[in-house]
Amino acid sequence: MAFRSALLSLFIFFMLIPSAEVSAKEIYMWRDENGVLVFSDTKRPGAKVISLADDKVTSMKKADTSVFEKSDIQTKAIEYGIEIVSPSHEDTIRDNTGSLHVSTRITPSFNPKFKVQLLFNGKRNTPPQSNAVFVMRNVDRGAHTIQAQLFDEKGIAIATSEQITFFMHRANRIAK
Repeated sequence: MAFRSALLSLFIFFMLIPSAEVSAKEIYMWRDENGVLVFSDTKRPGAKVISLADDKVTSMKKADTSVFEKSDIQTKAIEYGIEIVSPSHEDTIRDNTGSLHVSTRITPSFNPKFKVQLLFNGKRNTPPQSNAVFVMRNVDRGAHTIQAQLFDEKGIAIATSEQITFFMHRANRIAK
């Protein structure tokens, strides 16, 4: 960043030095899609005009640097989402061992620095993990709820799924 600033200052200095063959000339300035400041003598839509005169600079004036601010650039924050794709809402899971496999989907794409946590009946079931599939063992019979949360690299929750209700069906051990 310091190199860019130094290069920019040097460029502006040379642009402001008057020369005999330069008369009033316009320079166009804009920021590209990566936010890099670009100077050119070719006009472009949205570019700001910088006029250079051929008269000598006799005093130092405070330069207007407002054109270098990034206020015209809008940075888009990525909005992440997470949803439970399996089991579906109000599914009945028939497994005598009480095993439950939970799959989640993260959009737009899973960042490997992010963590996912499963909430089982409103409580944290496991510590946050780096993948979006959970396996639970020995889940009791009856109705249960699950919900998934997505955390960024700082541990801040950035997305929460809808709460899913499912029913675990295990065969009764008591013979009639």
